[in-house]
Amino acid sequence: MRHRGWLLGTILAALAPVAVLASEPGQTQWRLANFTWLKLVPAEPGAPANAHPATLGDEALVAALGPVQASVEGQTIPLFAKDELKGLARPLREALALARPGDDLILLSTFKRSGGFMEMPVGLTARLFVADGALHLIVHDARLTFMDRYSADRTLPTFVYGSRAAASGVALEAPQATRRRADWLSFPLAPAPLPATAPATPAPAPATAVPPVAAPPKAAATAAPATAPAARDEAFYEAQAQRLRALKKLRDENLLSEAEYQEKRDAILKTL
Repeated sequence: MRHRGWLLGTILAALAPVAVLASEPGQTQWRLANFTWLKLVPAEPGAPANAHPATLGDEALVAALGPVQASVEGQTIPLFAKDELKGLARPLREALALARPGDDLILLSTFKRSGGFMEMPVGLTARLFVADGALHLIVHDARLTFMDRYSADRTLPTFVYGSRAAASGVALEAPQATRRRADWLSFPLAPAPLPATAPATPAPAPATAVPPVAAPPKAAATAAPATAPAARDEAFYEAQAQRLRALKKLRDENLLSEAEYQEKRDAILKTL
């Protein structure tokens, strides 16, 4: 009975949430439970600059990562357990918003993913970053078992988070994602283009602008008007509006200084 009580205490301690304060400029770690955390770390040597900071909503992160499936011991199972991403979405969003071009985000998420009450939690390790218009996910361990050893002698493994240079043994798949490698998925972030619209018919010139001329042949009268210069579509302006709203929210929550806010706001406005 004493052993069972100690084991239960270990499981509960591993899953116990840790108080997480609102992020602030310069924050690099988000500890969500004893063995669940996110960290901003230097990108791997030789990696090109990332498109950071990146503004992604909680719902967009859940929609992208929630359907990911992993092949484990010959079975295809959800990479994330039910409700796991609910606790990860906000810290993921905050970390990506604070990341710099030279940063990657590493994730350890330890969760009871299936089975009975006494089953040990298992870990998931991954690397995430935004580049080339996509959110990238590289997974090293889909189901890392380490709690039995930790319960016995308090020994933790060396956590590995996935690498651009070396593939792990994990195989991933997800709808709407590009499979860069078996363990590496990229989720496109650009909005889908709107259907092309017919060019606007130019307004007729005033009668006094040119001298009277004979009526043109019928074929000339029905010729297609010259193509109008391409205009930015509605999706582009909506995307910029979302970026501006997200920046304002980060400033209102003291996640960006006023100077940082104005600098990024001016950069977005220059694209309009």
